[in-house]
Amino acid sequence: MAVQPMLRLLPPGENSPSKPTVYGSPARSHEKKEVYKVERVPAIDRLMAQRAEEEEEAAQKEAAEGEEGEEGEELHAATVQTYKKSQFWSKEVEEKLGLGGADPYGLLELEDKRWRASADEIRKAYRRLVLTMHPDKKAAAGAEESPKKKSAAQVTEEESEKGEEGGEGEGGEEEEEADTEFKLLSASWELLGNAEARRAYDSIDNFNDFLPTAFRERKSVPRHFYNVFGAPFARQSKFSQQTPVPQLGDENSSQDEVNKFYRFWTSFSSWRDFSLLCEHDLKEAEDREERRWMQRQNKNYAGRIKKEEMSRIAAFVQLAYDNDPRVKAFKEAKDAAKAKAKEDKERALREAKEAEQAAVREKENAAAAAAAASAAENASAAEEKAASKREKERQRSALKKARKEFKVLSEKEAYAARAADFDVIAAVLPVEALTTLTATLLEADTEAGVAALADALKTAMV
Repeated sequence: MAVQPMLRLLPPGENSPSKPTVYGSPARSHEKKEVYKVERVPAIDRLMAQRAEEEEEAAQKEAAEGEEGEEGEELHAATVQTYKKSQFWSKEVEEKLGLGGADPYGLLELEDKRWRASADEIRKAYRRLVLTMHPDKKAAAGAEESPKKKSAAQVTEEESEKGEEGGEGEGGEEEEEADTEFKLLSASWELLGNAEARRAYDSIDNFNDFLPTAFRERKSVPRHFYNVFGAPFARQSKFSQQTPVPQLGDENSSQDEVNKFYRFWTSFSSWRDFSLLCEHDLKEAEDREERRWMQRQNKNYAGRIKKEEMSRIAAFVQLAYDNDPRVKAFKEAKDAAKAKAKEDKERALREAKEAEQAAVREKENAAAAAAAASAAENASAAEEKAASKREKERQRSALKKARKEFKVLSEKEAYAARAADFDVIAAVLPVEALTTLTATLLEADTEAGVAALADALKTAMV
Protein backbone atom coordinates (compact mmCIF):
# COMPACT_ATOMS: atom_id res chain seq x y z
CA MET A 1 0.00 0.00 0.00
CA ALA A 2 1.33 3.44 -0.96
CA VAL A 3 2.30 5.69 1.91
CA GLN A 4 -0.12 8.58 2.18
CA PRO A 5 1.49 12.05 2.38
CA MET A 6 0.86 13.76 5.67
CA LEU A 7 2.24 16.47 7.90
CA ARG A 8 3.06 16.34 11.56
CA LEU A 9 2.65 19.39 13.72
CA LEU A 10 5.10 20.20 16.52
CA PRO A 11 4.97 23.13 18.93
CA PRO A 12 7.53 25.81 18.13
CA GLY A 13 10.78 25.62 20.04
CA GLU A 14 12.83 28.42 21.47
CA ASN A 15 15.25 28.33 18.54
CA SER A 16 12.55 27.98 15.90
CA PRO A 17 13.68 29.76 12.68
CA SER A 18 10.19 30.92 11.80
CA LYS A 19 8.91 33.69 14.04
CA PRO A 20 5.26 34.71 13.92
CA THR A 21 4.50 37.96 12.14
CA VAL A 22 1.94 40.29 13.65
CA TYR A 23 -0.47 42.05 11.28
CA GLY A 24 -2.53 44.92 12.46
CA SER A 25 -3.11 48.63 12.60
CA PRO A 26 -0.14 50.85 13.46
CA ALA A 27 -2.48 52.62 15.84
CA ARG A 28 -1.87 50.00 18.55
CA SER A 29 0.36 47.06 19.34
CA HIS A 30 -0.72 43.42 19.21
CA GLU A 31 0.34 40.46 21.18
CA LYS A 32 2.07 37.67 19.33
CA LYS A 33 -0.07 34.67 18.67
CA GLU A 34 1.21 31.15 19.07
CA VAL A 35 1.66 29.31 15.78
CA TYR A 36 2.44 25.74 14.90
CA LYS A 37 5.56 24.57 13.19
CA VAL A 38 5.02 21.67 10.81
CA GLU A 39 7.64 19.01 10.43
CA ARG A 40 7.43 17.00 7.21
CA VAL A 41 7.39 13.25 7.59
CA PRO A 42 9.55 11.14 5.23
CA ALA A 43 6.59 10.27 2.98
CA ILE A 44 5.98 13.94 2.19
CA ASP A 45 9.68 14.59 1.68
CA ARG A 46 9.89 11.81 -0.85
CA LEU A 47 6.81 13.07 -2.67
CA MET A 48 8.11 16.64 -2.83
CA ALA A 49 11.55 15.47 -3.91
CA GLN A 50 10.00 13.47 -6.73
CA ARG A 51 8.00 16.47 -7.88
CA ALA A 52 11.06 18.69 -7.73
CA GLU A 53 13.01 16.22 -9.88
CA GLU A 54 10.22 16.09 -12.49
CA GLU A 55 9.98 19.86 -12.61
CA GLU A 56 13.76 20.22 -12.90
CA GLU A 57 13.82 17.74 -15.80
CA ALA A 58 11.08 19.69 -17.58
CA ALA A 59 12.97 22.93 -17.03
CA GLN A 60 16.20 21.45 -18.37
CA LYS A 61 14.37 20.12 -21.43
CA GLU A 62 12.95 23.51 -22.36
CA ALA A 63 16.24 25.24 -21.59
CA ALA A 64 17.98 22.79 -23.94
CA GLU A 65 15.55 23.69 -26.70
CA GLY A 66 16.44 27.35 -26.24
CA GLU A 67 20.18 26.66 -26.63
CA GLU A 68 19.89 25.45 -30.24
CA GLY A 69 21.60 27.57 -32.89
CA GLU A 70 25.07 29.09 -33.23
CA GLU A 71 27.44 29.03 -30.30
CA GLY A 72 27.45 32.24 -28.33
CA GLU A 73 24.07 33.35 -29.68
CA GLU A 74 21.98 35.17 -27.12
CA LEU A 75 19.18 33.00 -25.74
CA HIS A 76 15.62 33.94 -26.45
CA ALA A 77 14.29 36.29 -23.80
CA ALA A 78 11.18 34.14 -23.30
CA THR A 79 13.04 30.82 -22.98
CA VAL A 80 13.11 30.37 -19.23
CA GLN A 81 12.76 27.67 -16.66
CA THR A 82 9.29 26.18 -16.89
CA TYR A 83 8.86 25.70 -13.15
CA LYS A 84 8.59 28.95 -11.28
CA LYS A 85 6.68 29.29 -8.03
CA SER A 86 4.04 31.93 -7.70
CA GLN A 87 5.64 35.31 -7.15
CA PHE A 88 3.08 36.05 -4.45
CA TRP A 89 3.86 33.07 -2.20
CA SER A 90 5.88 33.85 0.91
CA LYS A 91 6.50 32.78 4.49
CA GLU A 92 4.15 35.51 5.65
CA VAL A 93 1.35 33.92 3.62
CA GLU A 94 2.10 30.52 5.15
CA GLU A 95 1.91 31.97 8.64
CA LYS A 96 -1.32 33.80 7.86
CA LEU A 97 -2.93 30.55 6.66
CA GLY A 98 -2.20 28.94 10.03
CA LEU A 99 -1.25 25.61 8.47
CA GLY A 100 2.44 25.83 9.24
CA GLY A 101 3.30 25.40 5.57
CA ALA A 102 1.06 22.35 5.09
CA ASP A 103 -0.76 21.88 1.78
CA PRO A 104 -4.53 22.08 2.42
CA TYR A 105 -5.29 20.19 -0.79
CA GLY A 106 -2.78 17.52 0.22
CA LEU A 107 -4.40 17.17 3.64
CA LEU A 108 -7.71 16.53 1.86
CA GLU A 109 -5.96 14.17 -0.59
CA LEU A 110 -6.86 16.45 -3.51
CA GLU A 111 -3.36 17.66 -4.35
CA ASP A 112 -3.68 16.40 -7.93
CA LYS A 113 -6.90 18.30 -8.63
CA ARG A 114 -6.26 21.42 -6.55
CA TRP A 115 -8.24 24.38 -7.97
CA ARG A 116 -10.05 22.05 -10.37
CA ALA A 117 -11.69 20.21 -7.47
CA SER A 118 -15.35 21.09 -7.08
CA ALA A 119 -16.90 22.22 -3.81
CA ASP A 120 -18.73 18.89 -3.61
CA GLU A 121 -15.48 16.95 -3.98
CA ILE A 122 -13.87 18.98 -1.20
CA ARG A 123 -16.84 18.42 1.09
CA LYS A 124 -16.90 14.68 0.43
CA ALA A 125 -13.15 14.38 0.95
CA TYR A 126 -13.39 16.19 4.27
CA ARG A 127 -16.31 14.06 5.49
CA ARG A 128 -14.52 10.87 4.46
CA LEU A 129 -11.32 11.82 6.26
CA VAL A 130 -13.15 13.04 9.36
CA LEU A 131 -14.59 9.57 9.83
CA THR A 132 -11.09 8.13 10.12
CA MET A 133 -9.02 10.98 11.59
CA HIS A 134 -11.25 12.32 14.38
CA PRO A 135 -9.58 11.55 17.73
CA ASP A 136 -12.77 9.99 19.10
CA LYS A 137 -13.13 7.82 15.99
CA LYS A 138 -9.52 6.69 16.30
CA ALA A 139 -9.92 5.82 19.94
CA ALA A 140 -13.05 3.83 19.17
CA ALA A 141 -11.51 2.09 16.19
CA GLY A 142 -8.59 0.82 18.28
CA ALA A 143 -6.30 -1.27 16.15
CA GLU A 144 -8.26 -0.62 12.96
CA GLU A 145 -6.30 2.29 11.58
CA SER A 146 -6.84 4.25 8.41
CA PRO A 147 -4.01 4.33 5.86
CA LYS A 148 -3.16 7.86 6.97
CA LYS A 149 -3.09 6.95 10.70
CA LYS A 150 -1.19 3.78 10.03
CA SER A 151 1.43 5.72 8.14
CA ALA A 152 1.74 8.21 10.97
CA ALA A 153 1.99 5.42 13.55
CA GLN A 154 4.69 3.64 11.57
CA VAL A 155 6.73 6.81 11.30
CA THR A 156 6.24 7.55 14.99
CA GLU A 157 7.25 4.00 15.90
CA GLU A 158 10.42 4.23 13.81
CA GLU A 159 11.36 7.51 15.45
CA SER A 160 10.60 6.19 18.94
CA GLU A 161 12.76 3.10 18.35
CA LYS A 162 15.69 5.33 17.48
CA GLY A 163 15.12 7.34 20.66
CA GLU A 164 14.82 6.25 24.24
CA GLU A 165 14.00 2.60 24.93
CA GLY A 166 10.93 1.50 26.82
CA GLY A 167 8.44 3.53 24.75
CA GLU A 168 7.49 5.79 27.62
CA GLY A 169 5.02 8.49 26.56
CA GLU A 170 4.21 6.75 23.26
CA GLY A 171 0.49 6.77 23.81
CA GLY A 172 0.45 10.48 24.65
CA GLU A 173 2.50 11.31 21.58
CA GLU A 174 0.11 9.38 19.35
CA GLU A 175 -2.86 11.18 20.84
CA GLU A 176 -1.15 14.53 20.36
CA GLU A 177 -0.26 13.63 16.78
CA ALA A 178 -3.82 12.51 16.03
CA ASP A 179 -5.17 15.72 17.53
CA THR A 180 -2.72 17.77 15.46
CA GLU A 181 -3.65 15.93 12.26
CA PHE A 182 -7.32 16.56 12.89
CA LYS A 183 -6.67 20.25 13.58
CA LEU A 184 -4.83 20.52 10.28
CA LEU A 185 -7.68 18.75 8.50
CA SER A 186 -10.21 21.09 10.09
CA ALA A 187 -8.12 24.13 9.18
CA SER A 188 -7.91 22.90 5.59
CA TRP A 189 -11.69 22.50 5.48
CA GLU A 190 -12.20 25.98 6.92
CA LEU A 191 -9.94 27.35 4.20
CA LEU A 192 -11.15 25.36 1.19
CA GLY A 193 -14.74 24.93 2.30
CA ASN A 194 -15.28 28.69 2.21
CA ALA A 195 -15.63 29.96 -1.37
CA GLU A 196 -14.03 33.36 -0.72
CA ALA A 197 -11.17 31.96 1.36
CA ARG A 198 -10.50 29.25 -1.20
CA ARG A 199 -10.49 31.80 -4.04
CA ALA A 200 -7.94 33.86 -2.15
CA TYR A 201 -5.77 30.78 -1.57
CA ASP A 202 -6.04 29.54 -5.17
CA SER A 203 -5.07 33.01 -6.37
CA ILE A 204 -1.58 32.74 -4.88
CA ASP A 205 -1.19 28.96 -4.69
CA ASN A 206 2.21 27.72 -5.81
CA PHE A 207 2.15 27.43 -9.59
CA ASN A 208 4.15 28.67 -12.56
CA ASP A 209 2.75 32.14 -13.25
CA PHE A 210 5.72 33.27 -15.33
CA LEU A 211 4.84 35.33 -18.42
CA PRO A 212 7.34 36.16 -21.20
CA THR A 213 8.22 39.84 -21.44
CA ALA A 214 10.17 39.69 -24.72
CA PHE A 215 10.28 37.54 -27.82
CA ARG A 216 12.62 37.02 -30.72
CA GLU A 217 11.56 34.93 -33.67
CA ARG A 218 13.68 31.86 -34.36
CA LYS A 219 12.88 30.35 -37.73
CA SER A 220 15.27 27.46 -37.08
CA VAL A 221 13.06 26.22 -34.22
CA PRO A 222 9.73 24.75 -35.44
CA ARG A 223 6.63 26.01 -33.64
CA HIS A 224 8.82 28.27 -31.50
CA PHE A 225 6.07 30.86 -30.98
CA TYR A 226 3.54 28.23 -29.85
CA ASN A 227 6.09 26.59 -27.52
CA VAL A 228 6.83 29.92 -25.83
CA PHE A 229 3.31 31.33 -25.50
CA GLY A 230 1.07 28.25 -25.41
CA ALA A 231 1.83 27.13 -21.85
CA PRO A 232 1.55 30.60 -20.21
CA PHE A 233 -1.86 31.17 -21.81
CA ALA A 234 -3.01 27.72 -20.67
CA ARG A 235 -1.83 28.37 -17.10
CA GLN A 236 -3.45 31.81 -16.87
CA SER A 237 -6.75 30.46 -18.19
CA LYS A 238 -7.44 28.96 -14.73
CA PHE A 239 -8.18 32.48 -13.45
CA SER A 240 -10.74 33.37 -16.12
CA GLN A 241 -14.21 34.31 -14.96
CA GLN A 242 -15.59 33.37 -18.36
CA THR A 243 -15.57 29.80 -19.61
CA PRO A 244 -14.75 28.06 -21.84
CA VAL A 245 -11.40 29.75 -22.37
CA PRO A 246 -10.09 29.69 -25.97
CA GLN A 247 -6.56 28.35 -26.33
CA LEU A 248 -3.71 29.66 -28.47
CA GLY A 249 -4.17 27.06 -31.21
CA ASP A 250 -1.61 26.43 -33.91
CA GLU A 251 -0.65 27.40 -37.43
CA ASN A 252 -3.82 25.71 -38.77
CA SER A 253 -6.19 27.94 -36.77
CA SER A 254 -8.56 30.04 -38.85
CA GLN A 255 -8.59 33.83 -38.77
CA ASP A 256 -11.91 33.83 -36.92
CA GLU A 257 -10.46 31.55 -34.23
CA VAL A 258 -7.36 33.72 -33.84
CA ASN A 259 -9.43 36.93 -33.67
CA LYS A 260 -11.78 35.34 -31.13
CA PHE A 261 -8.78 34.25 -29.03
CA TYR A 262 -7.24 37.73 -28.85
CA ARG A 263 -10.61 39.43 -28.31
CA PHE A 264 -11.12 37.17 -25.30
CA TRP A 265 -7.69 37.84 -23.81
CA THR A 266 -7.76 41.55 -24.56
CA SER A 267 -10.85 41.85 -22.35
CA PHE A 268 -9.67 39.11 -19.96
CA SER A 269 -11.46 39.18 -16.61
CA SER A 270 -9.69 37.44 -13.72
CA TRP A 271 -11.18 36.13 -10.48
CA ARG A 272 -7.84 36.34 -8.64
CA ASP A 273 -8.16 37.72 -5.14
CA PHE A 274 -5.03 39.02 -3.40
CA SER A 275 -6.59 39.54 0.02
CA LEU A 276 -4.16 37.03 1.57
CA LEU A 277 -1.33 39.43 0.76
CA CYS A 278 -2.92 42.24 2.74
CA GLU A 279 -1.20 43.33 5.92
CA HIS A 280 -4.14 43.81 8.24
CA ASP A 281 -6.18 40.99 9.80
CA LEU A 282 -9.77 42.13 10.35
CA LYS A 283 -10.14 39.71 13.27
CA GLU A 284 -7.63 41.74 15.22
CA ALA A 285 -9.62 44.97 14.97
CA GLU A 286 -10.75 46.25 18.37
CA ASP A 287 -13.65 48.34 17.14
CA ARG A 288 -15.71 49.15 14.09
CA GLU A 289 -13.68 52.19 13.14
CA GLU A 290 -10.42 50.27 13.12
CA ARG A 291 -12.04 47.45 11.18
CA ARG A 292 -13.22 49.85 8.50
CA TRP A 293 -9.76 51.40 8.34
CA MET A 294 -8.25 47.94 7.87
CA GLN A 295 -10.78 47.11 5.17
CA ARG A 296 -9.92 50.26 3.23
CA GLN A 297 -6.20 49.62 3.53
CA ASN A 298 -6.57 46.00 2.48
CA LYS A 299 -8.87 46.87 -0.41
CA ASN A 300 -6.47 49.49 -1.75
CA TYR A 301 -3.47 47.20 -1.40
CA ALA A 302 -5.17 44.19 -3.02
CA GLY A 303 -6.59 46.40 -5.76
CA ARG A 304 -3.16 47.79 -6.56
CA ILE A 305 -1.71 44.27 -6.85
CA LYS A 306 -4.65 43.17 -9.02
CA LYS A 307 -4.15 46.18 -11.31
CA GLU A 308 -0.45 45.45 -11.68
CA GLU A 309 -1.16 41.79 -12.42
CA MET A 310 -3.77 42.67 -15.06
CA SER A 311 -1.30 45.10 -16.64
CA ARG A 312 1.28 42.32 -16.73
CA ILE A 313 -1.19 40.00 -18.46
CA ALA A 314 -2.21 42.74 -20.90
CA ALA A 315 1.44 43.34 -21.82
CA PHE A 316 1.90 39.60 -22.29
CA VAL A 317 -1.16 39.38 -24.56
CA GLN A 318 0.06 42.35 -26.60
CA LEU A 319 3.49 40.74 -26.92
CA ALA A 320 1.90 37.54 -28.21
CA TYR A 321 -0.31 39.45 -30.65
CA ASP A 322 2.60 41.49 -32.02
CA ASN A 323 4.67 38.35 -32.66
CA ASP A 324 1.96 35.88 -33.69
CA PRO A 325 2.94 34.54 -37.14
CA ARG A 326 -0.72 33.97 -37.97
CA VAL A 327 -1.60 37.58 -37.23
CA LYS A 328 1.32 38.70 -39.36
CA ALA A 329 0.16 36.42 -42.19
CA PHE A 330 -3.41 37.71 -41.89
CA LYS A 331 -2.15 41.31 -41.93
CA GLU A 332 0.03 40.65 -44.96
CA ALA A 333 -2.89 39.02 -46.76
CA LYS A 334 -5.14 41.93 -45.79
CA ASP A 335 -2.55 44.46 -46.92
CA ALA A 336 -2.08 42.57 -50.18
CA ALA A 337 -5.85 42.46 -50.74
CA LYS A 338 -6.08 46.15 -49.85
CA ALA A 339 -3.24 47.00 -52.24
CA LYS A 340 -4.86 44.90 -54.97
CA ALA A 341 -8.22 46.57 -54.37
CA LYS A 342 -6.52 49.97 -54.52
CA GLU A 343 -4.72 49.01 -57.71
CA ASP A 344 -7.95 47.69 -59.24
CA LYS A 345 -9.75 50.87 -58.24
CA GLU A 346 -7.03 53.06 -59.69
CA ARG A 347 -7.01 50.99 -62.87
CA ALA A 348 -10.81 51.23 -63.13
CA LEU A 349 -10.65 55.00 -62.60
CA ARG A 350 -7.87 55.27 -65.13
CA GLU A 351 -9.79 53.20 -67.67
CA ALA A 352 -12.97 55.20 -67.01
CA LYS A 353 -11.05 58.43 -67.48
CA GLU A 354 -9.48 57.15 -70.66
CA ALA A 355 -12.89 56.04 -71.93
CA GLU A 356 -14.33 59.44 -71.06
CA GLN A 357 -11.48 61.18 -72.83
CA ALA A 358 -11.95 58.89 -75.84
CA ALA A 359 -15.66 59.72 -75.87
CA VAL A 360 -14.85 63.42 -75.70
CA ARG A 361 -12.36 63.07 -78.53
CA GLU A 362 -14.87 61.09 -80.57
CA LYS A 363 -17.51 63.72 -79.92
CA GLU A 364 -15.11 66.47 -80.87
CA ASN A 365 -14.10 64.61 -84.01
CA ALA A 366 -17.74 64.05 -84.90
CA ALA A 367 -18.49 67.71 -84.31
CA ALA A 368 -15.50 68.68 -86.41
CA ALA A 369 -16.58 66.32 -89.17
CA ALA A 370 -20.10 67.67 -89.01
CA ALA A 371 -18.78 71.20 -89.10
CA ALA A 372 -16.57 70.35 -92.06
CA ALA A 373 -19.46 68.70 -93.84
CA SER A 374 -21.68 71.66 -93.09
CA ALA A 375 -18.99 74.02 -94.30
CA ALA A 376 -18.53 71.99 -97.45
CA GLU A 377 -22.26 71.91 -98.00
CA ASN A 378 -22.50 75.61 -97.41
CA ALA A 379 -19.63 76.19 -99.76
CA SER A 380 -21.24 73.99 -102.37
CA ALA A 381 -24.53 75.77 -101.93
CA ALA A 382 -22.81 79.09 -102.19
CA GLU A 383 -21.03 77.94 -105.30
CA GLU A 384 -24.25 76.71 -106.80
CA LYS A 385 -25.92 79.95 -105.90
CA ALA A 386 -23.12 81.90 -107.44
CA ALA A 387 -23.22 79.73 -110.53
CA SER A 388 -26.96 80.13 -110.70
CA LYS A 389 -26.57 83.84 -110.33
CA ARG A 390 -23.96 83.94 -113.03
CA GLU A 391 -26.19 81.83 -115.22
CA LYS A 392 -29.09 84.18 -114.64
CA GLU A 393 -26.88 87.16 -115.40
CA ARG A 394 -25.70 85.48 -118.54
CA GLN A 395 -29.26 84.64 -119.58
CA ARG A 396 -30.38 88.15 -118.71
CA SER A 397 -27.55 89.58 -120.73
CA ALA A 398 -28.28 87.21 -123.57
CA LEU A 399 -31.99 88.10 -123.40
CA LYS A 400 -31.18 91.78 -123.32
CA LYS A 401 -28.89 91.38 -126.29
CA ALA A 402 -31.43 89.24 -128.15
CA ARG A 403 -34.18 91.80 -127.53
CA LYS A 404 -31.94 94.60 -128.63
CA GLU A 405 -31.01 92.80 -131.82
CA PHE A 406 -34.67 91.85 -132.40
CA LYS A 407 -35.92 95.43 -131.89
CA VAL A 408 -33.33 96.77 -134.30
CA LEU A 409 -35.22 94.92 -137.09
CA SER A 410 -38.32 96.98 -136.31
CA GLU A 411 -36.51 99.96 -137.75
CA LYS A 412 -36.55 98.41 -141.22
CA GLU A 413 -39.08 99.85 -143.55
CA ALA A 414 -40.75 96.51 -144.13
CA TYR A 415 -41.55 96.08 -140.49
CA ALA A 416 -42.00 99.73 -139.42
CA ALA A 417 -45.79 99.38 -139.29
CA ARG A 418 -45.49 96.48 -136.87
CA ALA A 419 -43.13 98.16 -134.33
CA ALA A 420 -45.63 97.55 -131.54
CA ASP A 421 -45.62 93.83 -132.32
CA PHE A 422 -41.86 93.81 -131.92
CA ASP A 423 -42.22 95.25 -128.39
CA VAL A 424 -44.78 92.61 -127.38
CA ILE A 425 -42.80 89.74 -128.84
CA ALA A 426 -39.51 90.98 -127.27
CA ALA A 427 -41.16 91.27 -123.86
CA VAL A 428 -42.67 87.76 -123.92
CA LEU A 429 -40.53 85.33 -125.92
CA PRO A 430 -37.46 83.75 -124.33
CA VAL A 431 -33.98 84.40 -125.58
CA GLU A 432 -33.79 81.27 -127.74
CA ALA A 433 -37.05 82.06 -129.50
CA LEU A 434 -35.99 85.68 -130.03
CA THR A 435 -32.61 84.60 -131.38
CA THR A 436 -34.26 82.17 -133.78
CA LEU A 437 -36.89 84.72 -134.85
CA THR A 438 -34.21 87.37 -135.40
CA ALA A 439 -32.22 85.01 -137.57
CA THR A 440 -35.35 84.13 -139.56
CA LEU A 441 -36.24 87.79 -140.14
CA LEU A 442 -32.71 88.55 -141.30
CA GLU A 443 -32.59 85.72 -143.78
CA ALA A 444 -36.21 85.64 -145.03
CA ASP A 445 -37.87 88.02 -147.45
CA THR A 446 -40.42 90.51 -146.29
CA GLU A 447 -43.46 88.33 -146.80
CA ALA A 448 -41.91 85.37 -145.00
CA GLY A 449 -40.66 87.68 -142.29
CA VAL A 450 -44.12 89.14 -141.77
CA ALA A 451 -45.58 85.65 -141.54
CA ALA A 452 -42.91 84.57 -139.00
CA LEU A 453 -43.53 87.74 -137.07
CA ALA A 454 -47.29 87.03 -137.02
CA ASP A 455 -46.71 83.49 -135.75
CA ALA A 456 -44.42 84.78 -133.01
CA LEU A 457 -47.02 87.32 -131.97
CA LYS A 458 -49.64 84.61 -131.68
CA THR A 459 -47.27 82.59 -129.49
CA ALA A 460 -46.61 85.60 -127.29
CA MET A 461 -50.31 86.33 -126.93
CA VAL A 462 -51.26 82.81 -125.84
